[in-house]
Amino acid sequence: MYPINETVKMVAEQGQNVIACAKELEQISLKTGKERSDLFERYCANQHSFNVYTYMNSTIENLTEVHVFQRKIALFGTVFVGTRTDYEAEVDALQAKTTYEELVASLHEMINALQFFKKTQV
Repeated sequence: MYPINETVKMVAEQGQNVIACAKELEQISLKTGKERSDLFERYCANQHSFNVYTYMNSTIENLTEVHVFQRKIALFGTVFVGTRTDYEAEVDALQAKTTYEELVASLHEMINALQFFKKTQV
């Protein structure tokens, strides 16, 4: 089992990895082709890793802000889900931008909650 400080750090860093990948996806939302599809696959892998890290501590896993961030990750992903099997799939760029902004906001809320949680556990 990892110490709480290490778990909080890993969850926060992986959340930032999700955001970095989402930013790239949002920026190329109107492009078609294999590059966008590959980037979506990387986004899904980051999502999976984030979820795995949250399972390392049940209190972190059950934080409301973590659940909200997970929902925002899923919502952003639904914008691009068609690109997994169709390189030419149309993506709603406005929806990508809106859900990306919501995702970023929820990351900040989650990181604040994790920092508070870490302080109360020491």
